[in-house]
Amino acid sequence: MHKQTIALIVTGMTLILSTSCTTRRHVDLVVYNARVYTVDSSFSACEAFAVDDGIFIASGTTGQIREQFKGRRELDLNGAPVYPAFNDAHSHLFQVAQGLRYVDLRGAASVDEVIARLQKHYDLHHPGFLVGDGWDQTLWENKDLPDNEKLNKAFPNIPVYLRRVDFHATWVNEVAIALAGLHAGDISIPQGEALMNTSGQFTGVFLENTSDRINATIPHMSDQELVACILEAQDLCLAFGLGSVTDAGLPLGRIKLLDSLQKAGALKLRIDVWMDPSEENFSYFTRPYQSDRLDISAVKLYIDGALGSSGALLYEPYSDDPLNKGIQFTSDRNFLAACEKAYERGFQVATHAIGDKGVGKVLDLYGQFLEPGNDLRWRIEHAQVVAPDDFKRFGELNIVPSVQSTHATADMGWAVARLGPERIKGAYAFRELICAAGWAPFGTDAPVESINPLYTFFAAVSRMDRNFNPPGGWQTENAVSRENTLRGMTIWAARGSFRENDKGSIEPGKWADFIVWSGDLMTLPVEEIPGTSCCMTFIGGEQVYP
Repeated sequence: MHKQTIALIVTGMTLILSTSCTTRRHVDLVVYNARVYTVDSSFSACEAFAVDDGIFIASGTTGQIREQFKGRRELDLNGAPVYPAFNDAHSHLFQVAQGLRYVDLRGAASVDEVIARLQKHYDLHHPGFLVGDGWDQTLWENKDLPDNEKLNKAFPNIPVYLRRVDFHATWVNEVAIALAGLHAGDISIPQGEALMNTSGQFTGVFLENTSDRINATIPHMSDQELVACILEAQDLCLAFGLGSVTDAGLPLGRIKLLDSLQKAGALKLRIDVWMDPSEENFSYFTRPYQSDRLDISAVKLYIDGALGSSGALLYEPYSDDPLNKGIQFTSDRNFLAACEKAYERGFQVATHAIGDKGVGKVLDLYGQFLEPGNDLRWRIEHAQVVAPDDFKRFGELNIVPSVQSTHATADMGWAVARLGPERIKGAYAFRELICAAGWAPFGTDAPVESINPLYTFFAAVSRMDRNFNPPGGWQTENAVSRENTLRGMTIWAARGSFRENDKGSIEPGKWADFIVWSGDLMTLPVEEIPGTSCCMTFIGGEQVYP
């Protein structure tokens, strides 16, 4: 064969081989030159990843990923940190949404300031009723629960409903009491749920079931207005870096409304709904329901009230209220009946339990259904006060402690007065709970606290509030490491709803839910963490913020 012909053949083969080696797969998105915290099993970091059809398909160094993949969109992050999208493992999305239309009473320093905020709202909108959320008497000079004398005087003709920051107490005027049909001496009111003055009349503050009874008379929003509120709340969540949220305890009508939004493609957030234990819900959902944006996977129960309104169920009386041990919200019989229905149908059970006796009682009642080694992931929500001998029982029965770190920093100013110096040692013990159970999903309990997950992270690692109080942190023996806090807000939160194979980490095969952050939460000095924020949010590979 002629030497020139051979040379041409060799050159052609070299070009073919070169082209085949450098051909890159076309994908939807390539992210590179980043500090990517994958939150995989070894908590590894990488520089780049590729996304196609809403799924992570590869991760590695910038060189590796750019050699293998050509993105229809390519994003150079110039070293910015990337995390799996945050997952709020305990929140109340509908309440957050509706609260956007109500009067925000958080931080009000007195009854007079509450009245002033209500009056300003009334003067602007002239509504036929007033609803306010977030008052907290522990911030006032007089820290006793209020009466309704000033409410009656300011608003004598329209009903006023003011929910305490924990949503376990409602403070109302006389018009609202009359609408609910309540009267002094009403035998249908459980003991301790209607506060009375020395004259034997209602003060206007109602707790737990009776609080719910009062709130049931609040005029309902139309579905159209609810949808507008939900979409507004969704935008807020996306701006905070949330890819998934929970709505803990919904009736069937609201679940159907969310499902209609999901089917219409209006939901960007992934929402894990826990249904309330109504016959209507159990009849409609005979098994858990899952889709890529909406899961109905658990039943929400309550065993007690809240510590701030002295309704949490305690073994011994409150240190500042020696005749009070709290309130059991659900009877043992009704609790067991709901657990049995959930167990038979394959639903998780997630129970609000705050006081040490409330937590202990749930551990006892769950124990009638759970065998050692089970993987049912039944949960205790909040677990704020735990008796010393009860910590180990979480691990023994694989019961999941679901915690909200901002409760510690919100309550620390008065919790010692409620519990005393010994019992407080078992309160807000997040690190000890993680040691006992091996893991814990983290949430906000919004709107009780802000739905911004940055505050969850900061409170967990620093044990300080947003004003950096107390300096150095409160009960820092139960501060959580940065790694475990990030796990709690991502992969452990996903695991808490049986979704760890779909989300919660940046790994091939999982949904491409991730966020770009303005500063590295893993390495920044702790005092700089509150100054950071979300720069971008992606869900299923789609940029949904900004």
